[in-house]
Amino acid sequence: MMLKCSLITPIFIGCGEEYTPLDYYIENNIAHIVDIEKALEDLGDLSNIDKISNYIVNKSIGNRVETNAKDILERVGLCAEDYVVYKIKSEIKEDSRTRVKKFIHQNNRKYVPGSSIKGAIRTAYLFNYYDGKISEIFKILDNKKIDDKGKEIERRAIGDIRDDFFKYFKISDSIKLEREEFKFILTKRWHIKKKKLTIPNYLEGMTKGEFTINLKVEEEFFKELNNRLNKNFNPKNNHEKFEIIKELCNNFSKTVVDFEIKRDLPILLKEFYEKLKKDIEKNDALYINLGFEGGFLNKTIYPLLWKNDQNNVLFHKIRQFFLDLYKPKGKINPRNPQYKLYQTWQNAKSYLDFPTTVGVYVRDNRIISPLGWIKLEKVN
Repeated sequence: MMLKCSLITPIFIGCGEEYTPLDYYIENNIAHIVDIEKALEDLGDLSNIDKISNYIVNKSIGNRVETNAKDILERVGLCAEDYVVYKIKSEIKEDSRTRVKKFIHQNNRKYVPGSSIKGAIRTAYLFNYYDGKISEIFKILDNKKIDDKGKEIERRAIGDIRDDFFKYFKISDSIKLEREEFKFILTKRWHIKKKKLTIPNYLEGMTKGEFTINLKVEEEFFKELNNRLNKNFNPKNNHEKFEIIKELCNNFSKTVVDFEIKRDLPILLKEFYEKLKKDIEKNDALYINLGFEGGFLNKTIYPLLWKNDQNNVLFHKIRQFFLDLYKPKGKINPRNPQYKLYQTWQNAKSYLDFPTTVGVYVRDNRIISPLGWIKLEKVN
């Protein structure tokens, strides 16, 4: 079946690569991506190449470079515009000298991997599997012989690699993404306790538009789903298959949204989540979050524990688990991230205290929205 995926908020899926200030320059809110290697090949003159190298060294402070591609090329008489390979809208200031994380791409074309969407749906299944039986999670957390708790939580719900029934759930990569749907954007972390924006992150994000994917779900998937969730799904066609997957995903997404509404977030974010909740409750589309920030605990376990223990009856137990997990060994380093987590758990009073920061899309130093929310609809 074919699904239409529409962006609700900007999304980012990284590939581990970055644009450095030597790869681009910004003018009139447009980032110009330059082929610096081609320029050096055309230059050919070793003395000019040495001149560029020395200039970059002199303009470097640590791993920060206080120059850009245009400045460098013009110093040796080259026109930067001649080496621009493509342009992209930018919300980053023209005088910024920062690294920008690249959106995943192949053969110079950006795409949304089917594996990212599959991963979000897989997370929704895990939530549904443990919903109503968090005692199983506590058994895993209490077992000191299990080192990787998150991996074990997933293994018990899905099985080992050879038993993983998501092999019957196949999603294609996105079909055709338009270049104008991308921008250089700024995201930051909103610190809930300090009530301020921290930790800037510069991304090549997809900020609007829609794309399509192909989904194929084999009968074996629903047989396994029935066994593990104690259900009696028996879809006869693609419409019924989509409705089942939508139910699982929206049950999870609605809990995540309810969780965020209860937290001490800025009014704008609360209003966003209130509207998103109403949209999910219409039950006319499937909603998921494609996120690159936060781990398994942030995205799944905290909302799950909160939903099943809203009176905080078991909170003292989960708090003690994390205090033991992050307890400093040896000399205390106040800058150590684990020690900061330990301190945070010492002051925690409920599940809503975690995570302590949330990623937000920022423009003109104002919060615009959270990140990563998309809507999926079946194409008839």
